[in-house]
Amino acid sequence: MISIKQFMVATCLTSAVSVAQAGFVDSFVETLPGGWSPYPDAGFIGNQLNGMHDIIENGRTGIFLPFYTNHPSWDYDNRYEQNAFPGGAGLVRTIIDERGNERMVYAMLFRDSNYEPEPIFGYAWVARFPIAQTGLHVGAGYTASITFRNDMMWLPIPVPLPLVSAGTDKFNVYMTYIPVSNVFFFFSKFEFDDKARRMAPLPEGTPWRNNTEIYAQGSWVKTDLSDGDGDYRQDYTFRSAEGFKIGLRHFFYRHWALDLSYQESDHDLRLSGHRKGSFELSNVNLMLQYHFEVLDNTRLHVGAGAAYSVLNSEEYDYRDSTVNVVLQTGFTWAVTDHLRVMGDVTVNFPHFHDVPLDADTRIGDRFTPANTSFNLGLGYAF
Repeated sequence: MISIKQFMVATCLTSAVSVAQAGFVDSFVETLPGGWSPYPDAGFIGNQLNGMHDIIENGRTGIFLPFYTNHPSWDYDNRYEQNAFPGGAGLVRTIIDERGNERMVYAMLFRDSNYEPEPIFGYAWVARFPIAQTGLHVGAGYTASITFRNDMMWLPIPVPLPLVSAGTDKFNVYMTYIPVSNVFFFFSKFEFDDKARRMAPLPEGTPWRNNTEIYAQGSWVKTDLSDGDGDYRQDYTFRSAEGFKIGLRHFFYRHWALDLSYQESDHDLRLSGHRKGSFELSNVNLMLQYHFEVLDNTRLHVGAGAAYSVLNSEEYDYRDSTVNVVLQTGFTWAVTDHLRVMGDVTVNFPHFHDVPLDADTRIGDRFTPANTSFNLGLGYAF
């Protein structure tokens, strides 16, 4: 028989656990976008939508740059055949709340472990802890997002993930662990407090009143040799090489532009270091871009769109083409009203079929060159 004293102790403990759980739930709900809602009485869903809208409207603009995917050796016997360098980019708006924590709304696209495009959209909250008076901080939190993957039939996949970070108010590095894939994913954020600048009208005498730009750039095009399931036989390589890019960009609104470009590069196919043949890789890119001013004469941008890509080899009497996704992040420096210095990183996602390695050998289903180009050149604005 339970005594009255034991019953009272059990009741108190149960109440304490319930209160603690309630306190945890309340604290977690405060970290959601609704915790930043300017209209907190719109109901749970309404609060989340209002909070996200306010972060997008009033937050600082930043660029996400994915840079490394770690496939741990204790789970990946073929880790060196997986894509470890995701490339890609994303656009993010960030609010630092009254407690110094980050609230972010973002969209990002990168190359997954199988060299396929993977978009992700979401919200993130990170509690930040300053390191003495250094201006540095570390952080921990989570992201609640939706992604789409080729190996999941492009169905929407919810991905709540943990986040840890380190950095400053302008630059941060983040890491998350993805349990389903069992990988560690790293990306960085460059952030600028551009709210006042973007909400103010363009000042008199600004070089940005010329809305059309033509440009020419030199390129270095990094490539890989993948059949879509990982790197092809390691004794074969598809050499990275120089190239060029020419383009036309037109701003139809202050921050939004359409960009049409043509890019070309030649790549040697090598077997154990010896040249086997040469391929010409070309892309016609059409992108919608978002530009924002970080200085009176400097803009950063992120763009995404579609590309028509061609792989051609006269030596092998081969030609194939594909329509694919293209992604870009870059900068424009207005030296004068008309002269521009322009640089970008452009990531294409083409895949070609039955590519010959020699007279008797072909890459079976498809070849993914995984081309990422680094471009720098001059433009003329009018």
